[in-house]
Amino acid sequence: MPKRRGNTRDTTKMVVWGRAGGRCQYRNCNERLDGDLVSGNLARNKSYVAHIVAADPGGERGDPVLSFELADDPENLMLMCDAHHREIDDTEKLNIYTVEILREMKREHEMRVDQLLSIRTAKKSKILQVSAPIGENETAVSFDDCTYAVTSESILADRVPVEIKIRGMRHKDTDPDYYNTEISNLRSRFDREIRGQYEDGLIEHLSVFGLAPIPILMELGRLISDISDATVFMRHREPKPQWAWPNDGPSLSFSRSKGPAESNKVALKLSVSADINDERVNQVLGDDVSIWEIRSNRFGTGVLRNHSDLTGYRLLVGRVFDEIREQHGKEAELSVFPAIPIACAIEFGRVWQPKAHPGFRIFDETQAKGFIKRHEIGTMLSTSSR
Repeated sequence: MPKRRGNTRDTTKMVVWGRAGGRCQYRNCNERLDGDLVSGNLARNKSYVAHIVAADPGGERGDPVLSFELADDPENLMLMCDAHHREIDDTEKLNIYTVEILREMKREHEMRVDQLLSIRTAKKSKILQVSAPIGENETAVSFDDCTYAVTSESILADRVPVEIKIRGMRHKDTDPDYYNTEISNLRSRFDREIRGQYEDGLIEHLSVFGLAPIPILMELGRLISDISDATVFMRHREPKPQWAWPNDGPSLSFSRSKGPAESNKVALKLSVSADINDERVNQVLGDDVSIWEIRSNRFGTGVLRNHSDLTGYRLLVGRVFDEIREQHGKEAELSVFPAIPIACAIEFGRVWQPKAHPGFRIFDETQAKGFIKRHEIGTMLSTSSR
């Protein structure tokens, strides 16, 4: 008694559908096989699951043994539109549509679908956490909060962040050797755990979470600068504490004002969180100083809520660095007085280019003594101390 036609299970047909991407696998057809736009029946299934080696030994390209063995094998099945299903089974064209030709069509189509759908719209991102006490307050960056922020726009590279912690409360930012010691620690950890992986091609994208004094964050930005593909996040307090960008507030704009060209001594005020009046700068640098300013249209610790506004700030910082170099020369004595959110501090350091821009000193404000020089980037002193 002859064997019956081999059966194909629904689960096998689903595999064929998935590998074909729901489109006809006849070479260069690619017709979408779900729904009909003419009739408006978008739920219609107009596909045919066609056998390469027929499920019946007496069928097209049938075989006494293989027809039964391959009847339920997804490698022997193709997704076809009606026209091309009829075409390949035309008895007068079986010499054209051989088993080998159809298998090649199937392989080409499935390879193309796999290549197209393998393209990720988001990069795998490595999390970098840098935290330090700020004044009398101990700080910490929660990995869970970082994960939530990153996965809103990227893919986590792994489950382990690079965590750089500046010393605890026993080593305060008021200690004389605090910045030299901790910035040296930051540099060595960054070179070992970030730069090396980046240069070896192990980091596609870097997600940066910093919660530390402004001079340390500016140094962090300088270290990141040549890793172009990085996103800087910032902790927001409202409507709930989070690191993801809310992107829900009114746009924050930035403007710059130039100082006179006569002096080689230049001060750059960064007035975003608060206003900085010129008298406070003059108290530190004297009257013979050219005072520049980057200023936001609103002040406050929580005014920066849109990531696009941070991009606008970054672009303006780059232009101001260029203008200071053009007006005062690369050897200008540049001092920076920041009142800015943490994300702005990191981006400020990222924008600075050692071969194009003057080096600068960073002043940080204290309650007791006003602005005090804390760190230098790109000056002879900072270069020789590395």
